Amino acid sequence: MEIVCPAWYPNLEKLIEAVPGLADQGVTAIEVGIGNPDEFDYRNVAELQKLLQVIGSSGVRVHSIHAPFGPALDISDPDDSIHERGVSALIDAIELASVIDADKVIVHASDRVKGDAARQMERARGVLREMGAIASESGIILALENLPPGYLGHTPEEILSLLNGANRESVAVCFDSGHANLSGHFAEFASALLPIAVTTHLHDNDGSGDQHLLPGLGNIDWPAFAYIYKVLGCKARIMLECKLPEGMVWSEVFQSFRATLGE
Repeated sequence: MEIVCPAWYPNLEKLIEAVPGLADQGVTAIEVGIGNPDEFDYRNVAELQKLLQVIGSSGVRVHSIHAPFGPALDISDPDDSIHERGVSALIDAIELASVIDADKVIVHASDRVKGDAARQMERARGVLREMGAIASESGIILALENLPPGYLGHTPEEILSLLNGANRESVAVCFDSGHANLSGHFAEFASALLPIAVTTHLHDNDGSGDQHLLPGLGNIDWPAFAYIYKVLGCKARIMLECKLPEGMVWSEVFQSFRATLGE
């Protein structure tokens, strides 16, 4: 089982510097976030070319791109200027995925909902429909992440509503275990969303907040997750979106995670 990890390495702030160290730890696939230009400025042609060289020489591939998100980039926002910035950032992520040979782009439907949820839902739904069509031209799938309470797409029902009207071959789901656990109905959320998921963000918490702990350090029932995943015949890629515990490297984290699943 190949496990994807974040493109992050302790004490190294630049993505280009982190990749060789990740490769040394047994990492073969990463997810790249593009919200921080100090870490990786995807608009800088020279920096992008250098990253492509480093990836090629390290043997690490980019599995997915996480589109930028936040209150200033909310694709559902009623404010046209915020909405348009969010859409532009999503287009950038799709274009980068095409250049860097990643086949998935992770997208948030909203930042925290602050007004007319129905209106924001409709606006986000339209973006997913239109951007899904653009992504499919390059063979890229938009993976809609289930978010914490207070954001669009927290429940399976909201996720299905957001996907309504989109081409389901080009717009699917990124199942986020930590966000699902905040609902208090983890198994139900996993059972509903894993069948339509193409990738995951797996991390743990104690139910009180989005803590991004290593699986096994919170209260998620990981053997139950493994059972649901297998029984449903889920093919979603396993991606660990967790913090590295003090003193651990990714090869050790991978072993710990497999043991937590009961493998």
